[in-house]
Amino acid sequence: MRILHDKLWDLSQPIAHDGPCWPEQTPPAIRHNERAAVGGFNVETIEMTDHTGTHVDVPFHHDDEGATVDQVPIQMFAGPALFMDLREQIEPAMEIGPRQLDSWLGELRRGDFAILVTGWGDKRGVTEEFLKRYPYLGGEGARLLLDHGVAGVGIDALSIGGWGGPDKGVPAHEVLLDAGKPIFEELHIPTDLAGRRAFLTAFPILLQGCGGAPVRAVAWEIEE
Repeated sequence: MRILHDKLWDLSQPIAHDGPCWPEQTPPAIRHNERAAVGGFNVETIEMTDHTGTHVDVPFHHDDEGATVDQVPIQMFAGPALFMDLREQIEPAMEIGPRQLDSWLGELRRGDFAILVTGWGDKRGVTEEFLKRYPYLGGEGARLLLDHGVAGVGIDALSIGGWGGPDKGVPAHEVLLDAGKPIFEELHIPTDLAGRRAFLTAFPILLQGCGGAPVRAVAWEIEE
């Protein structure tokens, strides 16, 4: 596999003042501390959780004894990825399970990141549809991907787990994070990338002692 440097896709969602976040958490706040017109420089203060915007979950997010962002080897945040186009099978608030994943398993290779393309990234906003009625990965689906040797899983929705209680939100996190697999959430997948293979890089800010961190997720075209 050869990584090509002339074709890249930006998979990151922007972080904005009062922008989308987990419904029970405080929205991001961005305020100006200094203005160039006054002192020669623009400086901003940003307040948000470490799971705002496009970000990675690591084991400490689910387990007090799990690895934090600064303890996870940087190699865990880069590798080949299969962008599994599930858009025609998806409905609001649907649990993604073996039936939805089955047609892609023949293309999924051991060591791939499995990126679930639901189309919800295009719906991003402070709306009930995006924040509470997004499709999510169920426990059975997570175990199936794990059994196929994935390096990690990503999704273009608010979270890998569903809204509406622990029975929806916990299982996929538990299965993947207990196995040490990173989870990438709130990706945005361009239409021309859906259904393709690419090389994924999603390096987190080096936050100490945290269970997640913002990433700048990028897909690189590959030649095989």
